[in-house]
Amino acid sequence: MALTLVISTISYAGPGHSHGDEKFDQKHTQALPRFYAESDLYEAVGIINGKEITLYLDRYSSNELVKGAKIEIDLDGSKISSEPHGDGEYLFRLINKIKDQSIPITITINDDGTTDMLAATIDFGSFEPPSSMTWKTGIKIFLYSCFLIVTAYFFYRKKGMLMTHTKKIINQIKERA
Repeated sequence: MALTLVISTISYAGPGHSHGDEKFDQKHTQALPRFYAESDLYEAVGIINGKEITLYLDRYSSNELVKGAKIEIDLDGSKISSEPHGDGEYLFRLINKIKDQSIPITITINDDGTTDMLAATIDFGSFEPPSSMTWKTGIKIFLYSCFLIVTAYFFYRKKGMLMTHTKKIINQIKERA
């Protein structure tokens, strides 16, 4: 049982062994910096991946995806227009990678004659790089290993007694047969 617990906490499918959609690779998406902005009309979540920003936009009141809107962001003094990327998704290609500092971003949305502006701040300080092993996982592995070592030592010390009981049971089975 302890061995199963140890293996299950550290096992995962490596590259090329997943059976799902590769764009939802949990290890990489958790570490990407994000920002959030909302107004009375819209709600936006942006994910920064190198020189790209993917913006997910929906209506604040109904969570309905906003399709076909013209969106422009103002990032560090430069204006960038979106490219169509999917329903409710808008892709912005940056010229340079965003520096690891707090940067204000303004999102201008033009949708069916409605114009709205959202403001947010990209804060890189709250995002840590991905780590394959956290300190909690390390402590779990250490404790499970200690448990296995103590259990193995106990059975090694008692092996003479266990062997004697096993031989008695086998002899009793042979006598009855």
